[in-house]
Amino acid sequence: MSRLLPAALVALLAIVLLAAMLWAWRARKRRQSAFAVTTSAPQSRGAVRESVSVLYVATTRAGDPLDRLTIPGLAFRARAVVTVYDTGVSIHPDGERETFIAKDALRSVGTSTWVIDRVVEPGGLVRLDWTISSTDGPADVESYLRATEDGVGPRLLDSLGTLAPQQEGTAS
Repeated sequence: MSRLLPAALVALLAIVLLAAMLWAWRARKRRQSAFAVTTSAPQSRGAVRESVSVLYVATTRAGDPLDRLTIPGLAFRARAVVTVYDTGVSIHPDGERETFIAKDALRSVGTSTWVIDRVVEPGGLVRLDWTISSTDGPADVESYLRATEDGVGPRLLDSLGTLAPQQEGTAS
């Protein structure tokens, strides 16, 4: 009986914490409901310039690398396949829907050192600066990708550089 009360309190605390996390995530999704707009990929994407496996880290508001966005398909960190086409770039995280970013929506590409809960060596994250349509109008966002194999990051950055200008240095 003496162990039952502490175990029940710990279980109750765990349930309360899980409920609070769920409530916070749903509140974030409501606040960011303007980003629920999705665009369909064109039927003809052109030639594949590069296709690599990466770790998709996050998409945030431009200039605010601590504000994760809940864009459908890009809300959670996961392994992903990034494919660079003549007409844009596709990010397809495991278990999520594919997100296609048209060439004209890309503002620039570059590298970063940190975002939200990921800190890597200088320039270890590939950053896509792009504009997403939302119900509140166009919004500037940044998507972060982490190469999982040697040489993939520079190759991906070079491929993306054919679609959008490269920024020198790191933004975050």
